[in-house]
Amino acid sequence: MEIVLTEKDNKQKLINTISDYFECFLVYCFLGWVYESIWCDVIYHKRGFLNRGVLFGPWLPIYGIGFFIILGIFAFLKIKKPLYVFIVGGIIATLSELVASYILEATMGKYMWDYTGYFMNFDSRIALVPGLMFGLLICVAICCIHPAIVRFQNKNRSNRIHKICFMIITALFICDLISRIWLGSNFSG
Repeated sequence: MEIVLTEKDNKQKLINTISDYFECFLVYCFLGWVYESIWCDVIYHKRGFLNRGVLFGPWLPIYGIGFFIILGIFAFLKIKKPLYVFIVGGIIATLSELVASYILEATMGKYMWDYTGYFMNFDSRIALVPGLMFGLLICVAICCIHPAIVRFQNKNRSNRIHKICFMIITALFICDLISRIWLGSNFSG
């Protein structure tokens, strides 16, 4: 027996797919913000709130974008074993950070981090410990967090409270993003 999807079913499937991806994007933006805030608190010993983002809210879009790039690379390479995810993820993240530092320097006159004093740093742009941390974070995200998010989304797709929370957070993110056009960057170190 063949199941035929109507145009309405196809449209709903597309909406669910886009919504699921955007929800993942927001989760990784938030997790990146948490990571950066904790990392900078530990590294710079600054107690209290330090917003590492360019937006006002608790999200760093580069982590959401970066995760989808990483997810695509791992899907393409068919890498699933955690040790390989850790190694390849660390290498990709470190190379990305190096390239980003040159792009930021060329466009803004400076890059937003400094690994001077770190073991095995290259021109203060990349270093061993941050590369290992990114590898670990990518491994945890690919092997643990992302599968958990997908299970949560599948289980709560029709949950009204979940939908309302998602819509509110999405609206806040979009307002924050648009407001930066007029207010400028919120980056504070």
